[in-house]
Amino acid sequence: MVRRFRVSLLAGWALAGLGALGGCEEEATPEGDAAAICSEIVDQLRSCELLSEGEADCRLFEQNGYGSCVVRCVRAASCDEIRAQTCDDMDNPFARCKETCEFQAFARFDCGDGQFVDIDYRCDADPDCANGADERGCDAAEATFDCGDGGRVGTGEQCDGIPACSNGRDEEGCPQRAETLCPGGF
Repeated sequence: MVRRFRVSLLAGWALAGLGALGGCEEEATPEGDAAAICSEIVDQLRSCELLSEGEADCRLFEQNGYGSCVVRCVRAASCDEIRAQTCDDMDNPFARCKETCEFQAFARFDCGDGQFVDIDYRCDADPDCANGADERGCDAAEATFDCGDGGRVGTGEQCDGIPACSNGRDEEGCPQRAETLCPGGF
């Protein structure tokens, strides 16, 4: 039996949290071209028979250099390593590489002057960056999506494969998403 589940790049293994074994060594990548990075990762996952047809949610690859890092992990990994991490949550070089990419991209805030601070210190009303960058723009209202029932959710939650509105409106009219295929896995 092949189990199928929806893939949102930020949910679960984020369609391909991937980059070079042990970290992000420099290697030719389509830097800054999230579409090319996504295409390469999707092609690899499909060649490993881990991703169905359908539109892949590639928004995560556009953020904080994540795509450039994770594509190196995919290139260095075998289909067996990717499958073990994706379907069975196994620890292996691919999983560690992916984790390194996630940390570098999402667990820290870039102050813009070479300094990094923990992302949890962003917008905490206490400047942690020497230049105060972690407190700039914190009062700006987040863009929201109207659920139509009085509720609002962040626009990033629209069409992510996970209903955030109580009525599910944020997932209506969305393209068919690619699904990860895990034989007997989760």
